[in-house]
Amino acid sequence: MQRTHIMLFIAFLFTGFTAAAQDKTQGVIHYDLTMFLHASLKPDQLQYKDMIPETASSQEVLYFKGNKSKISRQQPEELHTEEGANVKIQMGDNEIAFYEDGATGKAWALAETGGKKTLIQKDHPEPAKTRTGNNTRTILGFVCKEVNVQSKTGPLTLWVTPDLPFRGGPLHTWTPEGAVLGVESKKFKAIATAINYEPVKEDVVNIPSL
Repeated sequence: MQRTHIMLFIAFLFTGFTAAAQDKTQGVIHYDLTMFLHASLKPDQLQYKDMIPETASSQEVLYFKGNKSKISRQQPEELHTEEGANVKIQMGDNEIAFYEDGATGKAWALAETGGKKTLIQKDHPEPAKTRTGNNTRTILGFVCKEVNVQSKTGPLTLWVTPDLPFRGGPLHTWTPEGAVLGVESKKFKAIATAINYEPVKEDVVNIPSL
């Protein structure tokens, strides 16, 4: 009797492990973002350098189902400096979500102004401006390769894994090489801090009809 219980217990564990391992086609990824405010100042804003903090933090949440994904962005809170200045940081044009469709290769930003929502199509970086590096970095158990991109805001280093079904990542980053779990640049950085494999509804990742 004791041997039967042991064998059933092992079979149960094995069955549970197999089911969990098979369902990595959908889930939620959390990213921590850091903006380097001093490095982001324009020449005519340098006079305010001593009045604002050096960095500010925010978060993004990415939902994926197959090769479709949606990123929800949390705007940084207004900063109150010791000098009495109030600093409002706006990432994007009142953007509240960003959609990627791997099947069509299209991307859309959803913005909201005055209670009205608008969709804006976004372009991916040109392949000629993307170069694969030699370094690797492990993020959340994924071995990510280095991908260097020359973007409109300057050079970016992306940490990319081909082991997730979608393409792209936080802060509008995208590469055909795979899913972006980390971003580094002079003006900002992002890192994936948690991934949960769980059901995601189609309407969450589908581009909305306005």
